[in-house]
Amino acid sequence: MKRLLIACETIRNEVELALKNRAVEIETIWMANTLHDSPDRLRDALQAEINKSEAAYDEILFAYGNCGNGLLGLKSEKAILVIPKYGDCIEILLSETDNLERIRTTTYFLTQGWLNGEKTLDIEYEYNLKKYGERRAKMIMNIMFKHYKNLMLIDTGAFNVEAALPRVKDIGELIGLDVVISQGSISPLEKLVSGQWDEKFCVIPPGHPTDYDDFLGISLSKP
Repeated sequence: MKRLLIACETIRNEVELALKNRAVEIETIWMANTLHDSPDRLRDALQAEINKSEAAYDEILFAYGNCGNGLLGLKSEKAILVIPKYGDCIEILLSETDNLERIRTTTYFLTQGWLNGEKTLDIEYEYNLKKYGERRAKMIMNIMFKHYKNLMLIDTGAFNVEAALPRVKDIGELIGLDVVISQGSISPLEKLVSGQWDEKFCVIPPGHPTDYDDFLGISLSKP
């Protein structure tokens, strides 16, 4: 079976480690992390890649959770689609963490991939600082994060935590959050790339669009 992997740049380190750990080589298309800003743009971009690639592949794998419901409605006429049955990348990387939904109510999450993004918290603060001045920039950040308590760096084993920690601490100080480090897991990604698709994966046959029923068991926001 010929396989294609479509993956988010945000978790590139983790996906590449999963491929290495399982000694798997798959042609991979890396999608911009800015697509997360709009589920509709994400869906359209992923569908465009499916349309371009489906004739050449039997199976198209997605290193994505159903971010903002952005993977609902995807369809291939010729290839099987395989999608991890998780709400987003955080659920993938913290799949072995208990009480994740409770933790999410007070925690903002980071990995090296998020720190490499174009719209990180410190970059956003600097933008507001230049545009509005220090007082208003801090007020904006305080409003944005008033319900949060912790800034969690997820140790996925795919990057140097000690090297990333000084910047994370600076961000925590900037927005008034306590920095914590939590052990993550790339097990779902390893299963994805090695074809070990259990009940935590949506396996969609050709001609069928993904829908809400495919993602039963995870948090979805129905319109």
